[in-house]
Amino acid sequence: MDKEKIKKKGRRNKKKTIQTIFGFFLLGNSLFLFLSFFSFLFHWKNDQSQLEKLFDKEIIAENLLGKMGAIVSHHFIHQGIGISAFFIPMILFFTGLKILFTRKKLLNNFYKSIIYKLLFFSVWFPISLYTIVPDKGILSGIFGFEIGNFLIHLFGKVGLYMLIFTSIIFYFIIIFHISAPTIENDMKKKIQNINKKIDTRLQFCNFLNTPIVHIPKIKIDSSFSEKKNILHSILKKENFLSVDLKIDLESNKKKIVQILNYYKIEICEIKARIGPTITLYEIYPKVGTRISKIKNLKNEIALNLSATSIRIIAPIPGKGSIGIEIPNHQRYPVYMNDILFSEESNKKSHKMELPISLGKTVFNEIFIIDLAKMPHLLIAGSTGQGKSVGLNVMIIFLLFQKNPKDIKFILIDPKKVELSIYKNISKSYFATLPNSIEPIITDLHKVKNILNSLCKEMDQRYALLEKYKVRNIKEYNNVKYNKCHLPYIILIIDEFADLNIDNQKKEIEIYVTRLAQLARAVGIHLIIATQRPSVDVITGLIKSNFTARIAFRVSSKIDSRTILDCTGAEQLIGKGDLLFSNKNELIRLQCPFIELSDLKKIVDFYKNQNKKNEYFFLPEPDTIKINE
Repeated sequence: MDKEKIKKKGRRNKKKTIQTIFGFFLLGNSLFLFLSFFSFLFHWKNDQSQLEKLFDKEIIAENLLGKMGAIVSHHFIHQGIGISAFFIPMILFFTGLKILFTRKKLLNNFYKSIIYKLLFFSVWFPISLYTIVPDKGILSGIFGFEIGNFLIHLFGKVGLYMLIFTSIIFYFIIIFHISAPTIENDMKKKIQNINKKIDTRLQFCNFLNTPIVHIPKIKIDSSFSEKKNILHSILKKENFLSVDLKIDLESNKKKIVQILNYYKIEICEIKARIGPTITLYEIYPKVGTRISKIKNLKNEIALNLSATSIRIIAPIPGKGSIGIEIPNHQRYPVYMNDILFSEESNKKSHKMELPISLGKTVFNEIFIIDLAKMPHLLIAGSTGQGKSVGLNVMIIFLLFQKNPKDIKFILIDPKKVELSIYKNISKSYFATLPNSIEPIITDLHKVKNILNSLCKEMDQRYALLEKYKVRNIKEYNNVKYNKCHLPYIILIIDEFADLNIDNQKKEIEIYVTRLAQLARAVGIHLIIATQRPSVDVITGLIKSNFTARIAFRVSSKIDSRTILDCTGAEQLIGKGDLLFSNKNELIRLQCPFIELSDLKKIVDFYKNQNKKNEYFFLPEPDTIKINE
């Protein structure tokens, strides 16, 4: 047995040695042939003229590989298959590499390379070159010339083309093992992929198609990066643009210029900025052009561009241009994932106390405000225009940025369904009345109690600021020797108009006004939303204390003026399209969208993350009716 093993091992070693020698032999020959052929392209005329005397000692060949190179290349290229001869060293080179490194079925692979590749290129390629370029003999060689001539006389030139084309098809069938079933399967797969892409683009804001999964539990002291990774996995979505906006862009530019030229309005330049929802066209008119002339062409521009509505900004604040906002034919969604985890978002929110993202601008920039500086926010918009989604986005952004010890919410939800999803995190993130059964206020008759209690909390906090001789909550929390850390408290009212019950309307307005006027310094901030921005709901007293306002699409110019002090909100196109106003600054934004299923996953995550936290109790409310 030992002798047999030794013999087998010896035979294997012998085979390996032979294979290695053969592999290097092919590589050496491939290099020799390639250099000979390459040199022949430049020196063939001189070498060929003295080919018969080439073996005389006095004659020197100009080929890089000397006389042998000149003779070999002459027979392979000129008298043989033309420039197709270059395939021979290439095939020998790759076959040699295969023999050296694969060592499996070497002879079979070598013979297949010769049969399928060498023969095909050495036969059909020179014939094809002669058929296409008959005047260039060096391309086809004598072989291509003779065989090509014979086949043309036999089949005609059209018949030869058909023969060449058929041979190419047969070659690919043999090399790639193509059959009718494989073609059919490949076509089916391609059609399925196309259909999947189409289905993806038809789903406007379908963030996650997967069911709610178990959210891994994180320890209470988990780092910000761990929290970020978990939320990123929940909200992970690919953003795409489902349209070629450049075509529309150039077309719209030309149409706008045509209209302006027709009405004899000259412009110097027109630029375009593509946003998620709309495209802003910046027009730079020539000196002396009246702005009113362009503003009066609003309907004509909309008609010519087939736009449902357009908005003209004349002029754009801080720029010497006039803006025309035109809705995109196909808008692309702004994902919460893009807002929450982008570097731009982290940089902007890093130095803010209460950062809130409102979405993306027309320039595709993430827009973030500091609620601590606003210091309150008034939101209005018709039903179904994105108001409730906007509130959810703000809450999620604050949950992501702040720990339970730093922030508490008071949620008033007269509809009883919009904010109920946050009950699961009420123990960690809510401020509530002592002995309260429901953490979210849905009973309208209890609203005045929570507002009264919040006013008492505000007064007590001012007493603490006075005691420690500090000006605001930030300075107070930085004092090392204070005994009580004060969290920010954010009061959110989802539908303010529903609180206008006759017997408590005045009380609620007084509480809200008092909080809006005084609560900023002690870290209490208000976010009030309504779908009915009439003057009886948003009174002048309330409005004067809410300088920061958001308007989603409203039904009329009157509602737009009520909320923004200007028109424009009636021209928005819905689904999160909004105008943000703050101290004479008006910005158009696209609010991110977040699915209810994603929202549930995020709330479940925060529920599992913070189990040991307790309610933050507000003072007991006064039972005495407030003095009107």
